[in-house]
Amino acid sequence: MRKELAIETSPRTGIVRMADAYMRRDTDSLEFGNRHYHRRVDLSRGYPATVSLAHADGPEYGGPKISCDCGFIGINRPGYNATAYRIIEVTVVPCADAVYDSPHLRIGIHFTDTVQEVEFLREIFVYPDLPAHSVRNSIRSRVLPNLYWNYRTELSGSGNTARYPDRHLESTGDSLRLADGFHPAKAVEFSARTDYTDQLVIEHRADGQSRMNGNLLYVQNESSAGFCILQEAMPSAEKRDFEPHDFRWQDGEVLSCTWGISPAEFKLNTWMAGCRHSLIVFRSRTEAARNLQEYLKRRFPIRPHERFITVNPWGCGRFQKLFSETFLEDEIEAAAKCAADIYQIDDSWQKGESLMSLMHNHHIKPDFWDISPERLGQDSFSNLCICARRHNIDLALWTAPSANTAFSDWRALAGKLLEYHRRYGFRMIKVDGVQLRSYEAESNLEQLLKTLREASGGAIYFNLDVTNGQRGGYFRFLEYGNIFLENRYVNLKNTIGYHPEKTLRSLWRLSRYVRTESLQIEIPAPDDVLPEFYESLRLANPCCYPLEYWAAIPMFASPLLWFAPSTVSPETRETVRRMMSLHRSIRDGVFGGHVFPVGEEPDGGAITGFYADRGWLLAFREAGCGRDTIQLELPASIPRIHPELLSGTGSLEQNSDGISLTLPERCACALFKLNP
Repeated sequence: MRKELAIETSPRTGIVRMADAYMRRDTDSLEFGNRHYHRRVDLSRGYPATVSLAHADGPEYGGPKISCDCGFIGINRPGYNATAYRIIEVTVVPCADAVYDSPHLRIGIHFTDTVQEVEFLREIFVYPDLPAHSVRNSIRSRVLPNLYWNYRTELSGSGNTARYPDRHLESTGDSLRLADGFHPAKAVEFSARTDYTDQLVIEHRADGQSRMNGNLLYVQNESSAGFCILQEAMPSAEKRDFEPHDFRWQDGEVLSCTWGISPAEFKLNTWMAGCRHSLIVFRSRTEAARNLQEYLKRRFPIRPHERFITVNPWGCGRFQKLFSETFLEDEIEAAAKCAADIYQIDDSWQKGESLMSLMHNHHIKPDFWDISPERLGQDSFSNLCICARRHNIDLALWTAPSANTAFSDWRALAGKLLEYHRRYGFRMIKVDGVQLRSYEAESNLEQLLKTLREASGGAIYFNLDVTNGQRGGYFRFLEYGNIFLENRYVNLKNTIGYHPEKTLRSLWRLSRYVRTESLQIEIPAPDDVLPEFYESLRLANPCCYPLEYWAAIPMFASPLLWFAPSTVSPETRETVRRMMSLHRSIRDGVFGGHVFPVGEEPDGGAITGFYADRGWLLAFREAGCGRDTIQLELPASIPRIHPELLSGTGSLEQNSDGISLTLPERCACALFKLNP
């Protein structure tokens, strides 16, 4: 139940409050913040220019500047070619009942110029009791961006740079002049298109560079106080922005340079909204990790009934060959024996051909997403729903919207999926085959997701595939669903291949910056393993680790049973059932707080794991680790604990230096409850 938030407005002082979040406005400036921070913005020049960002009881992070906080590529900045700006209005709206977000104040700064007659709307989202805020910029223009729109170096390189200054050649979502002692420390880049790589997180040290890529930039001083900027946008390698960098700093000023709109996508006399840029302040390394996780939790809330153990039978590698109504009924019964919540009916149910037809650029007809009369009978979905209710399983549906038409038919698909939801009860829909190759495509896809969420009263939840194509990645569209992270098979040639060491390493590294709750992490079946497949990859057979180890990896994430449960042994189903029942028993408690990586980075020879700050520790000892004990540094001090071993083998001992973890066996894992 959401706590009621008091909203106060004082015309005399110009202050609007929601709990501790506030905005104060006078003629030439505004200030906003909460008990953690405040930011002051000068409006006297006709546009917003930040003059201070400070912690409420700590350091000053940003100092005065005169440049505009935002801008769009090719649009005259204030003062450029005699361009002057003026404020049209400043508004503030208390959003106490925000849908798919947390309550916040939304400030709007509407301003325009005298030369181009361009309008900007800069929206600022201020959250109560959260050391973070977010901005989103929109633009409407009567003229086109003034630069060469070409990636050939003759124009985009020397042609543009000889004629225009740097700021004219980049879109800026947010910018700050750093206070003395603060400097960019690192940028964090994320790789989606996981069909091609296991390197999902790339950390770039600043080391004097003036341009860097990533969705996250960390700025700090010698005491590790500072802030990070999160771009809620596609991964760097998949962005459409014209400039080749995501962040730039020059002469003490940091600029976050992504809108998600290239100049070639610009539409005259039409409002176009960029992506969000979120700024999160902290006073220490520990606060940096915790505050980012808290922001993501509040920004993209996941309700308890949106926490699933999902069966996706595609992982068996032969789903289409097995597909039939009888097979699916057997599957649903077997999914229940694995303690799953949802069984996903993947590619084959539809009248049209498979995903490959879309990948081969077929123009699909409206009946593509009708139920196949050949592969399923007329009443098959009704029969499957009866079977699912009998076994207390929910059904999910796979789909792949029309990327090759920029999702222009989204209304028709939304109507079809809403019909299936209302008639058969499908409440989770996997979205595959996405290509966000234009602003139009991105907007249409969001309309599809938003419409179905709202029309179903929030019942429909999406599973967003990031394995291939130009897609949303780790921070885009998360208000609509969770992330299908990777396809990792144990038996298919020409694929990267599953191994528990690789899956653990990917999750461990992502957990520094992404909420594990939003990530589906796969559990294949050892029954499907082909030893010759691993010989061809020159990888150790994953069966050197027991299935309990495989199943423990997503214990603090969103488990994906990546096999066809009716085709595996009863022993496999029983092991999975036992581990998933354990996950079910703790998941609301685990996700009520935050999950952090602890121990050593997984590399095949580490003792490693995850700490859930509501009182759980999940630990792993890899096959190549020759020692059995490690001293853990937890991301926060904890009181005296009385460890309880819930699963596996191992022990914890609290001492003056923290916690000593012992795992006596290689290829073993253990789950502890840290009772006070």
